[in-house]
Amino acid sequence: MKSEIWDAYDKNENKLGFDLYRNEPIPKGVHHIVVEIYVFSADSKVLVTQRDEHKSYPLKWENTGGSILKGETPIQGAIRELKEETGITVSEEQLKLAYTEICEPPIYKCFVVRVSGNEKIILQKGETVDYKWLPYNEFLEFIKTDKFVDRIAESILKNKENIDKAFMALESKERSESVK
Repeated sequence: MKSEIWDAYDKNENKLGFDLYRNEPIPKGVHHIVVEIYVFSADSKVLVTQRDEHKSYPLKWENTGGSILKGETPIQGAIRELKEETGITVSEEQLKLAYTEICEPPIYKCFVVRVSGNEKIILQKGETVDYKWLPYNEFLEFIKTDKFVDRIAESILKNKENIDKAFMALESKERSESVK
């Protein structure tokens, strides 16, 4: 299997002009970008997917996400990851950046998107094995269990206010567009 190639970035998200490869060491102070997408349905349920048993955090639940590939923007990577892992197609206009979190070595760019919730979910072999839609309050409780990837849960809880604001901004945008 070919290794994924990523652009190398500094902490300010400036490209450094060289490539990084999945499963190879990343020099100190060098980053790559990982996107996470919080998918909300029209009735405010949140989509979670279960990781394949052969991945890290086997069979744990998470939100859709992954590393952006060389040459992709974070929003392009979010659109691709969402399509690959769930079969859901969205446009750039539907995604709203909720927050950015700089870690070592990933920089997480976390987006919110609102879909109908009636989309046919197509799981990606080797990545995801199951999915479910959870009412938002149940989602917030579920992420506190040992069934959910702990790093993602910590990030969600720390950035809940930003996720809520991004979701409300999407709702407001949809309302104003439906009035036009």
